[in-house]
Amino acid sequence: MLTIGEFSKISHLTLKTLRYYDEIGLLKPAFVDARNNYRYYNVPQLETALSISRLKNYLFSLEEIKFILTNWDDTELLSSKLKTKQEILTQQLTFYASLLNELKLDIHELDKKGSIMGYLNEIEIKLVDHLQYDILSQRKTINTDDFLKHFNELFSKIMFNNLLPSAKPLAIFHSAEYEPDNYDVEMAIPLTTATNETRLFNPGLCAMATLIGSYDKLPSIHTKLHVWITEHNYKLNGAPFEVYQTDPYSTQEDNNITDVFFPIKYK
Repeated sequence: MLTIGEFSKISHLTLKTLRYYDEIGLLKPAFVDARNNYRYYNVPQLETALSISRLKNYLFSLEEIKFILTNWDDTELLSSKLKTKQEILTQQLTFYASLLNELKLDIHELDKKGSIMGYLNEIEIKLVDHLQYDILSQRKTINTDDFLKHFNELFSKIMFNNLLPSAKPLAIFHSAEYEPDNYDVEMAIPLTTATNETRLFNPGLCAMATLIGSYDKLPSIHTKLHVWITEHNYKLNGAPFEVYQTDPYSTQEDNNITDVFFPIKYK
């Protein structure tokens, strides 16, 4: 058997860590001397220690590792857990790669122009007063993570009733504040023909700007629109809405095109 010190030296786990693993039932000593409370480990437990360290490197929590070790012989479970973790890490890698690219661009802009907010000046604002659609819509309080799911429900309804869209889908935002898990959104699809379930959507005069890129950048467009509206002596005259020119399922995130509209009138 190995003393806790020997086990620590071989496994590269500190005594504090080994005592904690014992306390939470993750890696208990094979034997504890009742006379002095010295802990002893079997040699095969070194593989368990290696497995724990390996799973920790994959960012599994200790609770998750404990569950996996309890079912260590279930290779299907282990494979499922590892594949799920792989998907999560891939998503995080993509996110941080994009974030790093934005950071590099900000550093470049700061060195070149002395500001990282100069991109706001590149956002073009247009006045639009020609939108009028017969829309089929559904208004729900949703979690924004489920946005596409609710849109798909609306598309399924249109297909089931053999209706034809006349323009790109849009979402009208009725919430007075941003609550992503409790957001009042009306999803709508313009149709070629009015039905007893459609309504006329005619927002009137709007300030409009276009976002090309990730939806995460929408606050920049909203900020620019609000600043422009204030500077030009307008005020909001209805719920903001977005028109989605590209399909998020078939378009890379950086190539998404979203038109953002703020209904306005003079103060």
